[in-house]
Amino acid sequence: MSLNPSAMAHVESYKRGILIAALGMVILSPDGLLLRLVEDASIWTVIFYRTTFMGLSLCLYLAFLHRSKLVQYFRHMGRAGVLSMILLATANLGFVGAIFNTSVANVLVILATLPLFGAVLGWFIIGEAVTPRTWVSILCAIVGIGIIFSGSIGGGYWVGDLLAAGTAFLQGLNLVVIRKAKERDILLPALCLSGFLAGLVVLPMAEPLTITGHDLAVLSILGLVIAPLALGLFLNGARHAPAAEVGLLALIETVLGPLWAWIGVGEEPATLSLIGGAVVIVAVGFNSWLGMRRSRR
Repeated sequence: MSLNPSAMAHVESYKRGILIAALGMVILSPDGLLLRLVEDASIWTVIFYRTTFMGLSLCLYLAFLHRSKLVQYFRHMGRAGVLSMILLATANLGFVGAIFNTSVANVLVILATLPLFGAVLGWFIIGEAVTPRTWVSILCAIVGIGIIFSGSIGGGYWVGDLLAAGTAFLQGLNLVVIRKAKERDILLPALCLSGFLAGLVVLPMAEPLTITGHDLAVLSILGLVIAPLALGLFLNGARHAPAAEVGLLALIETVLGPLWAWIGVGEEPATLSLIGGAVVIVAVGFNSWLGMRRSRR
């Protein structure tokens, strides 16, 4: 049976959304590897340049998009936007801190639990229902993270794992803030300002004038190109496809990120990290897939 023009346009829009969002995650996947390639800069200097560059690139993009209405666009954020900005800035600090204190594989796998944190916090804060399958997925993810932590404690990497879990919690809480403020466009302005906020917070500890040309080049690529481009593609894709399916695509980074770190700097994931990571990925992926099927019905 042939589709009418409207249905065909919908299908094409859906396909475009999935491809664009997937491309965004592929572009973002070397994030952890690039942070590993920083040679001399301190963690504070890395955070300063990474977040400030990201804020600058997004500010230029928004200025091009809104031109004379840019100030009004930021003012429209409201209190929800300010809260989102603080959460995102803190999550930025946590992510870089986690990368510096544990393996890329551990960080990305633990961050994959973000949708589950969002589900629990949404239930607790704004009363969103949590399905039984999501509770089962949460329990499985907790088991997987427990396996990862058990392998990190002996190696001294538990601090990084804890920072990664805190980052996932903050990002999950930010999802709830965004959903509650659904009538406002707060994500991009909050993300933009969060970069500047995080940069200001770490500036007293950072040494931006002592950075080498190599490290500056790496952080420029990461903050000015990869992070904003990947985010822009991912968010644009989310406009054309269901949230459950787009969220599932975030697992692309979870799988590819550790692979790039393995190839690029020889960072081989520990056995317990692989086992725990498999449990988390299956739990999150299967839950998202079932949600996707339900939404289609």
